[in-house]
Formats: sequence, structure tokens, C-alpha cells
Amino acid sequence: MTDKSNDIIDISVRIGNSSDWSRIPAGRTFKYRVKRNTFIWELKEKLADEYDDEITKNIINRYQIYNNKIIRMYDNNIVLDAFDDPQASDLDLIDKNQTLFYALLI
Repeated sequence: MTDKSNDIIDISVRIGNSSDWSRIPAGRTFKYRVKRNTFIWELKEKLADEYDDEITKNIINRYQIYNNKIIRMYDNNIVLDAFDDPQASDLDLIDKNQTLFYALLI
């Protein structure tokens, strides 16, 4: 079995809640093409880069990333850690909804 950690995968990050709907509307989903071994802190940086003003970027930096089972992903985790089977095909991951992540402010 080949190691898939360097494979590119399409994922989505959905804003799960918001303290300021005028700046960060809940439910908005961002799509990214990343390597499976992308760190969660890198994913959070990509999410913050979606916004132009520093106030909103600072709010986004307080968000935590969770997998589709609402298990927290820490900054040093990688995208691959969210998958039940790290070697699964992209289609299997999509079928199991494991390519969807949530950004939650708790």
C-alpha cells in the first residue's frame, strides 16, 4: 500500500458559528485543495486569509478546527488525522463526508 500523505485532496471548511454575523456569517463554506499532510495551523491561516481586515483575521484565529465527527483537530495535527482510514481513496473520504471540517468558536 502506498503512502498517501503527500497526495492532494479537496476539502471544505465550514464556519459553524459566529460571534459577529456581519463579519463572519455562520454556514459559509470555503473549499481548498491541499496535501493530506497539511497542518491544521496552515489550514487556519488559509481561512484567515479569506478575510481582508485585521479585526476579522484576529477573530478567525480564535476559531478551532473540528473534523466531521466534531472531534477537535489541534494545530499540530494534519488533515490526514481526520480520516478513519488515512490510505482511503478520495471518493471513499467524500462518501463518508470526511473531507468536511468545521471552524467553531467555543
